[in-house]
Amino acid sequence: MFGRGRIKPGDYVFVVDKDDKYTRLVIGRVQAVNGKKLQVQGTYIRPTGLIQRVESGYALGRPKEVLQNPNPNNCIFMLIDRVEAGYFNGELDQDISKATWINEKRYYVLDGWIREHLPDMFADVLRAGTEQERHDARTILLEKMNSLYEKDLKDHLYTVVRSTNIL
Repeated sequence: MFGRGRIKPGDYVFVVDKDDKYTRLVIGRVQAVNGKKLQVQGTYIRPTGLIQRVESGYALGRPKEVLQNPNPNNCIFMLIDRVEAGYFNGELDQDISKATWINEKRYYVLDGWIREHLPDMFADVLRAGTEQERHDARTILLEKMNSLYEKDLKDHLYTVVRSTNIL
């Protein structure tokens, strides 16, 4: 909870929910609090690409650590590869799932990654089989980046594109 106190209705949260042997993320807005249970409406994210890379032995070290212990600051490693995502409206038990308060800006950046299909675009660049495929996928990603209106999302995307040596 970042020393902010208790999570309350109206707060935005980043929730790490245990899913089989890995985790899924839930980002959303708290609708109600009943003891240790949070009613959250938002998006679930299962990092299928990162899970596949870790299971195949391709991604070790930091990516594996992120998969086992994600937080709002390192979850970008989960979002630069294919994900399964969808609408979430359910109850999460804080005794089982780790809920962290996030500010509205952080929520909209993470939500924007999913809404704008950025994980798939990154996966297309990073998993391209030929130099031409990589070039084409990179062009599409850069066009998407240049077409974004949300400044925070665009700035975040620009930082990630640079750090992954795509730009």
